[in-house]
Amino acid sequence: MFRYRIQFSKLGPAGYLSHLDLVRTFERAMRRAGLPLAFSQGFNPHPRFNFAAPLPVGVCGEREYLDLELEEELPPDELARRLAACLPEGLSVAQARPVPPQSPALMAVVQRAVYRVCLTLREEAADEQLAEYLRCLLNLPAVTVIRRSREGVEKSRDIRPGIFSLAGRVQGRRAELEMELQIGGGGNVRPEEVIAALVEQCGLPASPAAAAVTRTGLFPVT
Repeated sequence: MFRYRIQFSKLGPAGYLSHLDLVRTFERAMRRAGLPLAFSQGFNPHPRFNFAAPLPVGVCGEREYLDLELEEELPPDELARRLAACLPEGLSVAQARPVPPQSPALMAVVQRAVYRVCLTLREEAADEQLAEYLRCLLNLPAVTVIRRSREGVEKSRDIRPGIFSLAGRVQGRRAELEMELQIGGGGNVRPEEVIAALVEQCGLPASPAAAAVTRTGLFPVT
């Protein structure tokens, strides 16, 4: 088996693909590209590839990753070119590179994600005022959110330890935030939860529902 790590972006209309749709789209593109795919065993074999971390519907990604296993070795540039040529609008491949077979799975190594959040404030503000809202949140001893399981059971969780950094700038009523949040096996912190806390607990004059979110990076990815 030959394993490759592919960096791709999911932008524009592709941002509204669900994770399942994204999986199906990549599988069709891989087959169309004629890649020598490695398949799983069992009654319903499927190509062996996996993503670093699923993106919610409506969230774009600038530097996303997936690992793909092939039965035959291909030059990374050729792999990237062939796959990119078969992807629809909004999905593009930046690069592909070989990964040692013994390397940990992507989902096991990704621990942090950086997001860019754009939102419109209800009133004009200056950078200093926005910084005050962000400091308010970072100074809170806890930020409790309610999560609902698939079974419908509600459970509270403190996401404050998973908010690593917040920064931002504003021009008139247009604010742009950058946040580094926990992701992966240790637990996920969602950008919309951070925005909701800024609004509800710190008074940020904005609507969480109107925020445009882009994931700009995943770390560490080696």
